[in-house]
Amino acid sequence: MKNSNLFWGGILVALGVIFILSNFDFLNFNWWGIFRLWPMLLVLLGVTLLPIKNAIKIILTLILLAITIALLLTNTSLYQGRSYRYSWDFGDNNDYVKEYKRSDQSFFEPYSSDIEEATLDIEAVAGEFIISGNTDNLVDFRQDGNIGPYVFSTNKNGNHQYLKFEMQNSHFRMKRLINDVDLQLNDDPVWNINLECGAAKIDLDLSKYKTRNIDIQGGASSTHLKLGSLYAKTDVKIESGASSITIAIPEDSGCELTTQTVLSSKNFDGFTRLEKGLYQTDNFESAQNKIYIDIEAAVTSLKIRRY
Repeated sequence: MKNSNLFWGGILVALGVIFILSNFDFLNFNWWGIFRLWPMLLVLLGVTLLPIKNAIKIILTLILLAITIALLLTNTSLYQGRSYRYSWDFGDNNDYVKEYKRSDQSFFEPYSSDIEEATLDIEAVAGEFIISGNTDNLVDFRQDGNIGPYVFSTNKNGNHQYLKFEMQNSHFRMKRLINDVDLQLNDDPVWNINLECGAAKIDLDLSKYKTRNIDIQGGASSTHLKLGSLYAKTDVKIESGASSITIAIPEDSGCELTTQTVLSSKNFDGFTRLEKGLYQTDNFESAQNKIYIDIEAAVTSLKIRRY
């Protein structure tokens, strides 16, 4: 038995139990606790490289696993290292009333025919992010939820428009968090999209847009991404923790896929494996439009389909 498999299997069992306890309010837990334990991965890697017998490696791995589980269950700093309670002024000093208050925000940026390229940056904590269609503006942004507010900033450099939506520095409570973001984009310019979030549901239909770069960084996420073939070269970068990732690519586009995953299920429709972690579609060399996808994820269900 590989000691790395033993370690990851034990972590999955521990996390499953913790999340069940958390769902029934027996335990206060959030993903920041996992993120703060990332140095354990370095320790595990060091153990696998030690010139010692496998039996000793297994014993050391079990000890590391026990320490990790103990930290997840008992170290309160893993839960209380960040404060997540918004101090909105709703005219009511009752914090429990504030938690369930919902408000919405809307922003838009007018479109100008001289805009050839646009970069959209969204920084958030968690929620649901959807691109639902086209707009005559450059961008329409609407948020409905009980956290916020978002701050919108924009600037222009020549024919390139930069758009940024970020959450104002506030404190909010993770329990029953609601943050639904609906975006509509203009289909004329070339788009660069950068999305940084924690636990999130991401559904981006970009099949009708010219996309140059797509960068998604998330914690525990469910990501559905549909790409088009309207631009010669599209680069996609996805980094996430435990996640479900589904990507749809056009049949007439060539695609190269690079993956670095741990404990993941993979389903790559129409791809040929060139080497470990590197795949290409059969039409990659001959295709006029090319898509390059780079995925780094932990426990992941990864599926790529062609349409």
